[in-house]
Amino acid sequence: MKQRYKLPAAIFATGILSFGGVVIETAMNITFPQLMKLFNVSLAQIQWVTTAYLLVLTAMIPLSAFLKRSFSAKKLFVTSVVCFLLGVIIDAAAPSLSWLILGRAFQGIGTGISLPLMFNIILEQAPANKLGLLMGLGNFVTATAPAIGPIYGGVLTDTWGWRMIFILMIPLILVALLVGCWSIEQHHPLHPTKFDLWGWITTAAVFSLSITAFSFLSTSLLKFIVYSILALIFLAIMLFHYQKSTAPILNWNSLKSLSFSLHLSSYFIGQFVVLGLSFLIPNLIQLAFHQSSFQAGMAMAPGALVGALLTPFGGILLDHLGAKRPVICGISLQFTAVLLLSIFFSHLNVLIVTLIFVIAATGQSLSMPGIMTHGLQQLPVKLQADGNALFNTFQQFAGAAGTAICSTIVVASSSGQINGFHHGLIFALIILVVDLIAIWAAFQRKN
Repeated sequence: MKQRYKLPAAIFATGILSFGGVVIETAMNITFPQLMKLFNVSLAQIQWVTTAYLLVLTAMIPLSAFLKRSFSAKKLFVTSVVCFLLGVIIDAAAPSLSWLILGRAFQGIGTGISLPLMFNIILEQAPANKLGLLMGLGNFVTATAPAIGPIYGGVLTDTWGWRMIFILMIPLILVALLVGCWSIEQHHPLHPTKFDLWGWITTAAVFSLSITAFSFLSTSLLKFIVYSILALIFLAIMLFHYQKSTAPILNWNSLKSLSFSLHLSSYFIGQFVVLGLSFLIPNLIQLAFHQSSFQAGMAMAPGALVGALLTPFGGILLDHLGAKRPVICGISLQFTAVLLLSIFFSHLNVLIVTLIFVIAATGQSLSMPGIMTHGLQQLPVKLQADGNALFNTFQQFAGAAGTAICSTIVVASSSGQINGFHHGLIFALIILVVDLIAIWAAFQRKN
């Protein structure tokens, strides 16, 4: 009986760190005006609270396949908990912006280990007839956290202050530690390989420089161009290195599967839209409808709740119907929601936006588990850990790109900031069309 509950408990334990990382990331966006006054810094400086976390997280995730082969799952989990907990404690007591950024960096290390670990545990241990359900449970973490974060941050910031965002995470992390130590087991022998240091440096540099480039997109076009060029240079070095490496830190051969690459592209677009809407909708409610951060967060609460409840259901549909129908239906619902927001933009109010966001969250919960699960099934077992690393790395990259590009569209709008939100929604609509085309093409190909 105990064995029956160990896998869901292991998913919960590893998922808590991933959930906490994303919740804090989106919750802190609401605190930026307050933190700018407290630490007497600019918006560009305070954005490093998010950017530092993303950079470290993106640098850690490509290591996941190597770590899986070299260390036991329980050792990786305990290491991730210690790093994340240390980061949360530092941030809860941070006396300056530098300490706040340092704490977020430690949280990035913890999440960077635990997020791919969670999916690797599912892929290795889930029964075939429950793979969709358990992948849906895992995707629940990253699918709902961006919507819950603004609520969590808005409520705590308006009532007890921004430090409570971190303080309330501590007991949850300790519970996760206890549950994980009981439930996480090693089901496969380890196969340690030589650490490809240069491969890791170049891979981390490509994604980290790309995220940094996007962080400057709305403030400095020159810096955006410089960091983009540096990312391309490191990309060329990385590709050259991997052609010669016998034990690469991340096996890019998975991208030779066109079906996998199309699934990965669809997942990237889905996460791009999720984070883009998580930026556009709360800010639209505050700036256009003159509501508080708390009210903006509460407007997203119904969608967050629906997404949380339906994500495992999306996995169940995957187990019973296959991936095609739930995924295409889910993306179509997201497209419908953004289309409604775009068409009726001038007639929107808080209630209408709240209801339409529920539709978008429903579509997201139906599509995301199926895209990742079916995408990884296109790969041989020996490449699935590397495929998982790519999914999780591109997810972080997509989140940074979605927030940066949508914020740039809003700021750059020549017809005013409010119309900029409309332009951001139209852009999201266009890339959802690309998403539908990509996933349809993927399903037309054989495994």
